[in-house]
Order: sequence, then C-alpha cells, then structure tokens
Amino acid sequence: MLRLARALHTYGMTAYELESTMNRVGIRLGFGVQCLAQPTTLIMSFSHPEEPEPKTYVFRVEQGEVNLERQIEVQEIVSAVLDESLSVEEGAGRLKTISNTPPRFGVKGQMASFGLLASCVAQLLGGAISEMIVALFVGIVTGFVAVKLLQTESLKYLFPTISAIISALLANFVASFGLLSSPDIATVAGVIALVPGLPLTTAVAELARQNMVSGTSRLVYSGTILLQIGFGVAIGNALGVELFPATEISREFFLPDWSIWISIVIAGISLCFLFQGRPKDIPWIVLGGLIAFSTTWYGKEFFGQVMGAFMGALVTGLAANLFERISGITRGVMLMPGILLLVPGSVGLQSLSLLVEKNVLEGIDTAFSMSFVAIALVTGLLFSSLIVPPKDI
Repeated sequence: MLRLARALHTYGMTAYELESTMNRVGIRLGFGVQCLAQPTTLIMSFSHPEEPEPKTYVFRVEQGEVNLERQIEVQEIVSAVLDESLSVEEGAGRLKTISNTPPRFGVKGQMASFGLLASCVAQLLGGAISEMIVALFVGIVTGFVAVKLLQTESLKYLFPTISAIISALLANFVASFGLLSSPDIATVAGVIALVPGLPLTTAVAELARQNMVSGTSRLVYSGTILLQIGFGVAIGNALGVELFPATEISREFFLPDWSIWISIVIAGISLCFLFQGRPKDIPWIVLGGLIAFSTTWYGKEFFGQVMGAFMGALVTGLAANLFERISGITRGVMLMPGILLLVPGSVGLQSLSLLVEKNVLEGIDTAFSMSFVAIALVTGLLFSSLIVPPKDI
C-alpha cells in the first residue's frame, strides 16, 4: 500500500482522489488506513486487528507529474489485486517494475510535443502563420531545455524563468526582421506547456473538497511558477527591445478559420506525448480536447468567458466520467488534455505581464478573471461528478 500510494502520487493523482483510493484499498485488504497526501509529503497510518498499535509512515515525495499510461497500469494492478486475480505480492512487484520502466516517449518525442503544442496555441491566441512558425521553434527550444539541460538543482528551479527569457529573446529577435506583428503571442505560446493551468485547477479543486493543506500548497506553487515565467518574460522583453528593435511587418498571412479544428487535433496528439499517454488512446485524448474547446468556445460566445469555462468543464467532465464507466480506463485520458486546453493559466501570465509593465489596473482585472475562470472550471467538474459519478477502483 505504501508503494501504491507513492505510485499514485508520482503519476499525477490529486490529493483527494489518492486519499479516497487508499482508504478503499485498505478496507478491502482488511486494514484501517488514514492517508494525508500533500504535494511533497505522504503520511500513512495503518491499523489491523492483529496488531496492538497502529503504524505510521512519513516519507518525502517529489511533485507528481501526469503520466497517463502509468496511471492506467497502476489502476489495472489495483483492480486485479482487489478482485483477487493477482496476489498482493505480485501487485507490489509489478508496481516496482512500472516505476523502473523508462518513459514511452523519449527526448525527441518530448521536444516535438512542446513545439507542436506551442504552434497550435499560437493560432488559438490569434496568431498568424509567422507567429505559429516562431512558436513552433520556441516550443522545441523550451522542450530541449526541459529534457536536456535540467541536470542540476539550480537549473531545475530556474527553468521557468530561463525558458521565458529565451522565448522572449527569440521572439523579439525574429520581430526585428519584420517577420512578426505580435512577438508576445509567440512568447506566450512558446512557454504554454510550462504555464500551471492544470496545477491551478487542481489546487482550487482540492480547496473546494476541503483538502486545505494540499490545495494551498499547490495554489502557492502555481502562483510561484507564474511569477517566475512573468518575470522571465519581462526580462526577455526588456533585453529584446534594446538588442533587437522591432521592425513593422508589411503583411500577415492567417490560416482559414476552419483550420483551428485541425490545430486542436494536433494539440491533442502533442498532449499525448506530453502526458506520456498510450498511442491507442490518442483518439480519446483528441476527443477530450475537441469537446473542451468547442463547448468553451460556444459558451463564451453566448454567455461570456466565465460561463464558457464552466460549460466546458461540465461537458468535458461528463464525457470523461462516462468514458471511464464504459471503458474502465481512467477518466484522466480525456479530462487532463481537455482541461489543459482551457488554459486558465495563460490568463494569469497575461496579468503578470501587464503588472510588470506597470499597467496595474488592467493587470489586476485580468488576474481576477483568471481566478473566476479557475473557480468556474472546478465548479463544472464538481457538477459533472454529481451528475455522473466517477467509477471507483
């Protein structure tokens, strides 16, 4: 059970789902379990009728990252142990094997996913073909830094700032040749994979479910990452304006409006690489992205930004829960990519940029919009779980 808790945390399960899962597993195996999950700590207390005193374990864990394939594998192991088709010892051994298996997609796959996602997001932000091409290159550079250069602790913790500086410098460098009308779009899209939209949504969800410690920790973490990225963008823009004065672009070329749906499909495929999903689950990942984007798009057109986010989360959550109940595969396959494409964090990055530029009133207004969007997403997910409850392990 200790190994299971560590695996569930490492592969991206939220605190409230992990605690609930461990309690159910403990009951089915004859143990009383108390689990407290935090972003960097797990506390597990076990009691058993044959043991006079409960045993408590406290261990440090790294901040978990979403790995869809391993989430599915762990879920299958737990189900097999609970229905007694797999022994506890065999299940523990398979968990260890999973943890020692290298990621499905290596360096090239990760770099490609950063670049493709950045290029697609550039179009979603209203960029022309030139912004999409530059965002593709900037995203690949960000991916290279992420998978190749994070070998020391100092680089690891400075990664968001360094990536944002590089992205802003590259965008301003290209703009100096008169090839970009909006270097900001290329900059934001280039680092979009680093923007903590998913951790921010998870933090608000944990607070809504009264996981105060974990939710507060994730919220502060998300804000710190946003500050690092915003500060990096400010440094990069300040240097870029001085080193590479912008030249006015003569003409821009935009893709037709219908091509945005192709970008959503490509973004979904890139998210499969980014979240280490299984290739056979790509159609479901893409479907989750299409449902989230289309519902949010039309909801925003008719009811405004906040209601659009609520409707997108509600419909995506319903689809993901139905998918889990019908297929038996974790709902994260559809839910994680869908929520990420709603990108509340990009609004936060915009607000930080405005604050750094001393546009305080507009920056604060944008920050409040980000907060309401995040709350709308969580409320939509809670309603979807009320209407169609997720499947228990």
